[in-house]
Amino acid sequence: MRKPHVVEAIIGNTKVLGQLDSNGILQRFYWPAVDYYQQLKLFLAAVFLDGLVFFEDESFKIKSGYRDDFAYFFEYKIADKTIFQLDFVDFETDSLVRLWETDFEDFYVFLEPMINSSSLFNAAKVDKENEIIYAYFKGTYIGLAFENKIKSFTVKNGISDANDNQLEGWSEATNPQIAVKLKNTERVVCFLAFGNSKDEIYQKLSYLKQKGYDEIYRQNKAFWEKKFSKVKLICTQDPKDMQLQKRSAYVFYTLQNSKTGGILAASEVDEKFFHCGGYGFVWGRDAAFIVSAMDKLGLSREVEKFFEFKFSCQEKEGFWDQRYYTDGSLAPSWGIQIDETASVVWGFLSYCERQNSLHLIDLYKDKLKKALLFLIAAVDSTKGVVCRSFDLWEEREGIHLYSNASIYAALKKAKKYFPDLESEIEMKLKAIKNQMVTRFYSPKLSRYVRSTDVRISHEEFLKLPEENRYMQKDERYEITYYFKKQDEVVDISMLGIYYPFEMVDSSDKAFKTTILAIKRECQNSIVGGYKRYSDDRYIGGNPWILTTLWLAIYYKKTGQIDRAERLFEWAKAHSLPNGLFPEQVDRLTGKPAWVVPLAWSHAMYVLYLYE
Repeated sequence: MRKPHVVEAIIGNTKVLGQLDSNGILQRFYWPAVDYYQQLKLFLAAVFLDGLVFFEDESFKIKSGYRDDFAYFFEYKIADKTIFQLDFVDFETDSLVRLWETDFEDFYVFLEPMINSSSLFNAAKVDKENEIIYAYFKGTYIGLAFENKIKSFTVKNGISDANDNQLEGWSEATNPQIAVKLKNTERVVCFLAFGNSKDEIYQKLSYLKQKGYDEIYRQNKAFWEKKFSKVKLICTQDPKDMQLQKRSAYVFYTLQNSKTGGILAASEVDEKFFHCGGYGFVWGRDAAFIVSAMDKLGLSREVEKFFEFKFSCQEKEGFWDQRYYTDGSLAPSWGIQIDETASVVWGFLSYCERQNSLHLIDLYKDKLKKALLFLIAAVDSTKGVVCRSFDLWEEREGIHLYSNASIYAALKKAKKYFPDLESEIEMKLKAIKNQMVTRFYSPKLSRYVRSTDVRISHEEFLKLPEENRYMQKDERYEITYYFKKQDEVVDISMLGIYYPFEMVDSSDKAFKTTILAIKRECQNSIVGGYKRYSDDRYIGGNPWILTTLWLAIYYKKTGQIDRAERLFEWAKAHSLPNGLFPEQVDRLTGKPAWVVPLAWSHAMYVLYLYE
């Protein structure tokens, strides 16, 4: 069964990560790190009422939300009785802790493991003496234990076995489906622990059971209160902004692997890549915005940990590839994306200047220089940027306005710290500027275009007019490449030349016309908001939170406050009731349409507040 792509909430402890859907089902749990592996195929609870009733169903749900800003609750009503469920991840043991409060007598918990993202050859064994059920596969173990007395159990065909309100007691099985019937004392407490050995699981679960739920909750509440005490909050006229800021901080904390510093774009929801290339990776592109927002919120230690991570995984040629796992290893990529490298350099230097932490520039000076030399080599002293790479959205290979602006900003920031490169950098900056007003300007449209020299298919090549196409033959292989000279599609990423990269100011006439084109062609006329570009078809071509806030920031910086506030309020109105921002909003219904939460969406919200 395919897991849902849109979830309601994430829970974590800055090392591991779980996802809850809108019914309260724990759909995914990533261990031993926030980005891998997925460990659960099925984790459900039920009461027995003339048959099994799985209360984790939308028809029974009353309400849900965060409690104490770190634990997530659901409340259900069934047969005039309420069931309260609360989940959090223990900061010490990386275990899931779940509480149910209910007076239903017959209470069941079901677990089907998918250890290290594989459901093949998992096995299970019951330790009757210690009342622990182990699932295991190739040296990875999951342990299930309770504060409550176990009345009966099976590790084989658990759901069908429970249909008669009795369990057959199978204590070992392969491909297990575990079921446990518990003695309910109006409160059921469940612990789900993960480890590399049976002994590690035993130690974790024994520790948790001995400490007890109330003390574990108290300690985790104190852990998160300490985390949130560092967060700087802006007071506004709308109390919702306090919730959204705290939720943004929680998202940044939980999506960052605190051991390494890597920050995910989002918790993975498309692990089999049915609709996209995945989200559970570290991008320098997203992170440039995310760490800027984290810095605004006062999370400087976490920001510095991220840059420590980035410099540790820099490629020997000086660049950063498209994306990485949070352990620093290279993640699946499909081509160089030069704004990733430029964004890291620009973001790092911007942070050092804001915090007056210039010692960090000296600490990483050699690595910075390698990155700069890579960027410098991508720019011809007269033509401007000549390196083809993928665009901001990772869909087109060519030379892109946003990418050029990121290179421009990185080189401009770095110039004063590398006097030996100053004259060469100055020459390159002039070339990029000249390229913008010549190659990236369309006299016909009186505005900028998003890309030049875009690689296209032969079929598309044949449809273009002669003046907007050319081809190149590979001298070594029998391959012909086809290119579009200018891509005139209106794209929100063209805002990048103004914010954040400051390549033009707001008085630039071509930029003003570009803004008008964005407003005209990217706005959704049904639910509001802005899509990425005029012919966007990704997940149906929906408006995005981050793109709408990007335009709002432009309006705010240029004094168009009413326009800015309207877009800002639109974004806030399309957050979930729990304060999490999705990536996209359905173009027809206005409901969350894709990844929840997206760190970049939260970053743009924070950056708007602090502008």
